[in-house]
Amino acid sequence: MEVDSLVVRVLPDEPAIDREFDYIVPGRLLDAAPGPLQVGDIVRVDLKGRRVRGWVTEVGSSPPAGVTLAEVRKITGRGPPAPLMELAGWAAQNWLGPRPRFLRTASPERVVSDVSTQSRGTVELAALDGLSSEAFERGGAVVRLPPGQDEWPLVAAAASRGRALILTPTLNHAQRLVLQLRRAQVPTALYPRDWALSAAGHVTVGARSAAWAPITNLDAVLVLDEHDEGYQEEAAPTWHARSVALERARRDGAAWVVASPTPSLESLTSGVSLLTVGRARERAGWPVVEVADRRGEDPTTSEWCSLELTRVLRSGKRVVCVLNRKGRARLAFCHQCGEMARHEEDGRALGLDGDRLVDHEGADVRPAVCSHCASTRFRRAKLGVTGVAAELEAVARRPVVEVSAQGDRLPAGADLYVGTEAVLHRVTETDVVAFIDLDQELLAPRYRADEEAAALVVRAARLVGPRDAGGRVLLQTRMPEHPVIDALRLADPGRLARPALEERRLLRQPPAWTWASVSGPAAGEFIERLGAPLGVEVAGTDDGRWRVRAEDRAALLDALAAVERPSGRLRIAVDPLRL
Repeated sequence: MEVDSLVVRVLPDEPAIDREFDYIVPGRLLDAAPGPLQVGDIVRVDLKGRRVRGWVTEVGSSPPAGVTLAEVRKITGRGPPAPLMELAGWAAQNWLGPRPRFLRTASPERVVSDVSTQSRGTVELAALDGLSSEAFERGGAVVRLPPGQDEWPLVAAAASRGRALILTPTLNHAQRLVLQLRRAQVPTALYPRDWALSAAGHVTVGARSAAWAPITNLDAVLVLDEHDEGYQEEAAPTWHARSVALERARRDGAAWVVASPTPSLESLTSGVSLLTVGRARERAGWPVVEVADRRGEDPTTSEWCSLELTRVLRSGKRVVCVLNRKGRARLAFCHQCGEMARHEEDGRALGLDGDRLVDHEGADVRPAVCSHCASTRFRRAKLGVTGVAAELEAVARRPVVEVSAQGDRLPAGADLYVGTEAVLHRVTETDVVAFIDLDQELLAPRYRADEEAAALVVRAARLVGPRDAGGRVLLQTRMPEHPVIDALRLADPGRLARPALEERRLLRQPPAWTWASVSGPAAGEFIERLGAPLGVEVAGTDDGRWRVRAEDRAALLDALAAVERPSGRLRIAVDPLRL
């Protein structure tokens, strides 16, 4: 017997619209559905001559009188539960983005016709330690774990509380944790693959997108390596998985913990307790961090290899060298008089290739002889990875493998690598990691340069292991007293947080202030309409972007949201990683 029709309100999957419309669900669709229609269910509707996906936002709504409603064409299946539908509205206000952008992340990749509602009890897991238990008992805490510390006690403590959401920086990391939990007999879902299991209440593990997993009524939230940049969406809206997960914990009354070897300033200023393993255990969990002080060397020589690095390279140990510059140096200077090598006719700069000066844009090649002083000794300026690789083999007296982000399988038996930071992700084991030019990271024109440099060293520390296992990281620098280097050398990240936060306050940068970047062809008109709201500062940049900032986050968001958006492409990024 066919049931009566039903009026529902639907949010179409059209970010440019972000409006809800009333539709009528015919009885034949309701009769064929596996269960009652719910808020969050995915349907297909007609909109402006096209059939599009949409999410049900209200069941049994009352349409305006005298309006003939279009029919829902198909009930596709289950979608984000009602709490996530509400959370999408909160995120839309917090990052100034349309709700469909968030609901896409919260929706299953494949059709889910129904979800089991069977709940499970808590599971007692062994290997819990006092720190992990205390962290969750506090309701909310930041835990600082050294790179070599086992994260399992925190994972076990979260899973033991019941319905837990655990975030990791990468999907590979999440897959390893799921395997561990399942071996411990914990029903676990890997998001987004196991969307239905997550909706059924299984402990859910995943990377950034798992912040929108459909598990509800959370008992615990754990964010591992919360400092990692991978938790923030780079495309607008620039939502952050940590913020979304903690908002879910607040709404559900769940205990939460964020853990990291170098906690972010956002977490350290959240107003909750900072827990550590103690100085002795923290120090033991870091490798030996050695600093090669290059202040006494002539910076104009552009030499890249210190005496300390030479010793490491010739020690016979497995070594990974990191340099975040690609290619070869394209400039050459006379070692004797300092003149730049140039083309004799048009003055174009020449590079050094062995004993020849070459024009990298043309075919001009001539012997490496200075046209001013006739010297045959030249030096390169700021070698890149390829340039260093060419010289590394001669210094180390053994073969070197140049590693890029993409490429073939690394050769078996190799024990000396060089590459950008991608090498830290592709090599699985080594004795020493050497940063050839850490100053490049520390002096990068980014407001989070100090945190990013520390995160790179954390990655290197995990690759080499703790100090009692022989782990060693070498930092070449001309700024050995920089707070980042000082903190890493002493295995005390707290020494970095204090000066960094004070600097951010003085410069009015996040997290002390909230920033937004406005860009795109319509940015100028948008800024003109924005005007000069009280408490909001607006400044233009050379690259055509506008920076808008305020000490009061709500004031900034309200001011930006109140502006009528002009036609044309417009991008608003709230607290972006790059300013």
